[in-house]
Amino acid sequence: MARVKTGMYFAVLYIAVLLISAGAGSAENNQDMDEEQEQDVKEGRGQGVEEGRNIWFKSTFGGERFFSLILPGPPFNLPLGLDQMLTSPRKSRFDEFGVINDPDCTPGDATTGFFDRCADPQSAGVIGIRKFPNPSGGPPLIGVTCAACHAGFDPIHPPSNPNDPQDRNIHPTVGNQYLQIGKIFRRHLSPHDPRYQVFSSWAQGTVDTTVLENDHINNPGMITPIWAVPDRPFFNVTVNGEAARVHRNGQGGEDDAGCELAALRVYFNIGMCARECMVEHLANGPNGSQTPIDLAECRNTCPEFQQAEESVGKLCAFLQTPRPPRLVNAPNGAHFVDRKAVSKGREIFSHACASCHSDGDRSRRHDVLSDDLILPFLDIGTNSCRARTTNWMAGHIWAAFSSDQYKGRPGEGPGFYRNMPLVGIWATAPFFHNNRLGRAVGDPSVAGRIAAYENAMDLLLNPEKRDESTSIQRTSQPVQLPTPSGVLTLPAGTPVAEFANIDPNSGVNLCPDLIENQGHYFGAELSEEEKYALKEFLKTR
Repeated sequence: MARVKTGMYFAVLYIAVLLISAGAGSAENNQDMDEEQEQDVKEGRGQGVEEGRNIWFKSTFGGERFFSLILPGPPFNLPLGLDQMLTSPRKSRFDEFGVINDPDCTPGDATTGFFDRCADPQSAGVIGIRKFPNPSGGPPLIGVTCAACHAGFDPIHPPSNPNDPQDRNIHPTVGNQYLQIGKIFRRHLSPHDPRYQVFSSWAQGTVDTTVLENDHINNPGMITPIWAVPDRPFFNVTVNGEAARVHRNGQGGEDDAGCELAALRVYFNIGMCARECMVEHLANGPNGSQTPIDLAECRNTCPEFQQAEESVGKLCAFLQTPRPPRLVNAPNGAHFVDRKAVSKGREIFSHACASCHSDGDRSRRHDVLSDDLILPFLDIGTNSCRARTTNWMAGHIWAAFSSDQYKGRPGEGPGFYRNMPLVGIWATAPFFHNNRLGRAVGDPSVAGRIAAYENAMDLLLNPEKRDESTSIQRTSQPVQLPTPSGVLTLPAGTPVAEFANIDPNSGVNLCPDLIENQGHYFGAELSEEEKYALKEFLKTR
């Protein structure tokens, strides 16, 4: 396809992204916990972090004004589908959108505007989605919290009915791999709108964190689980010349300036202080160019930013507590593991995987199965679009949230993928940063998670079984693409990456990488017996 100079910016919110944590204690001091103790830690009970947990589930810091009042109007003209999702039948809401119904709510009716009727008046009926009075007297303002994406069904306590969960079925940080964010985003758009097709290209459980603060690269990434934070490796960095000891996070290791700064960036993503100190810095904002968010300016102009700064330390304390789920603790979990193969699988992992997926210094119990180091995306071979994101570079909108070392990398930051932790991987398939390796089963039961895991592992270790051509995301309808010279009609079947990744200034495709499930061919050389043993071993972590 010829290069297209679009001049169009895809405008939409980003709901939740990875958070990182700093200042954790030594993993060697942790003791093995029984199931009840792990549940206490997961819920934050007895840890002095209940307030941080409440922030995680309930705080929007004013982002509802962005979603409800700013995005629907110029220059964005993007009314989101949150209203349709929240007023959809509760009995099929998970099936339709992958969201988690708030257990403390019941179906609403005309007297509630068809929003659920909830014990908490600010609950909109879905975990992590909050509603607030509209100062103009219209429909309520809708905001989102970190839990909107990161909370999901507990792999150890799955619901009997995903549309009718109980409190014990919800894990705060597992990451909702069933969430269909693209379907919610596109709800009010025509299929001929290029944004509709971009949102449709996102796999379940993914979101493009740069779709609003647009770097002109469609790069949806998985909603990563957050657990075992104290066990993860630390890195010594500087942030504007000041020393810090942090965990590295983000698929490319770009969120590496400490938990508090990462959390603040997330709140900007979900609308905090949008009018005061974010919109004017957007590439698709009023001034037409991307510049770094100025934290000092925001501190002086936006009270919600000051509130967030005072709160993120407590939130980060809470993020120290969740532990990875252990299959042995799940209903009939032991039934899914061939214990006779585990020892052999551990040996295979040690020589075939541990050079990247082990920190080398932890006990077997607390090794998160990652060194958290970064590698050039060419060394991994997976789709490169997520690694190419530029927003954390010097001079770009999120420059305040990355370390000096990130900005000093070859290429000034982008171009790398992080070796991801594998603890709990039995519960979080499909694989890869874009959730494109493996079948999206959509079943949060233990059997459903294991089916998804085994399918993804089979494709991981047997790449000849992958159908790479069908992984290319294509338009379902003809698309009307605005360009400086007029509207260009693209036929149905056009690869989304051929128009979604165009630099509006140069017309160059910033990521002409079409295949979504390629790469990471490590382990393909193992025998079938070795592959089986490796698969069984990883179920135990």
